[in-house]
Amino acid sequence: MKSDLWREQSVIRFSFRGVLQREAHEERIAQAFAECQAEMEKAYGERRLLTASLYRYGRFLFLYTEGLGEAAAPEKMFPAMGAVLQPWPPSMEEAGEDRLWACMRPYYFHAVPDNGGEWMQGRKPAQRRGRIALLSPGRWQSYLEHHLALMREGLIEGDKYHLISIHENVLFSYFEEPKTMTNLQKKPNSRSRALEEWLRTDPESHFARFAPGQGAGPDQNFVFLPCCAGI
Repeated sequence: MKSDLWREQSVIRFSFRGVLQREAHEERIAQAFAECQAEMEKAYGERRLLTASLYRYGRFLFLYTEGLGEAAAPEKMFPAMGAVLQPWPPSMEEAGEDRLWACMRPYYFHAVPDNGGEWMQGRKPAQRRGRIALLSPGRWQSYLEHHLALMREGLIEGDKYHLISIHENVLFSYFEEPKTMTNLQKKPNSRSRALEEWLRTDPESHFARFAPGQGAGPDQNFVFLPCCAGI
């Protein structure tokens, strides 16, 4: 996108989940990551993408993207990854096609971008973080209800670029450091009754524990993931 037209474009944020082929060798995976990095840089240079980060947890991959004007479809934007990914079953909406990436559903954030220019103003992350957590089978409804209540109220503060998405029982969080603190209502230091209600539910009980050796300690809900490619 030429000149500064990108500044007026909408910003479409999405997270995706992929699975590496069991038979894929680490050398080939590393090559695919390097090619994905080059594709990200090209898309950024053409102003089709504001930022993207690819994270790994064992065979699972988590991809965060900010597309300009439209969602960044990973199959088209990062074709190199197709050589090492295992397809997901087809979706109900596109029953005739396998999917290399499953779209995670965004449900929790602290800001909504107005346009590319506003979204990038003052943005200077030292680190782009990705982490995952597992929801306990019996606590899904409570977790989602309380987080939707936090969203409706819009008073809890957090990183402007924070986005939590869900697929199956997996929560994937993207955020940046240092954090740019804000909330949906643009009201700093406001009392959040929704947060008070959430804290009364025993928040720890909503998370399933990772198995020993999977990365999280015995008292930790979240696992931070290494970044394999990103801009």
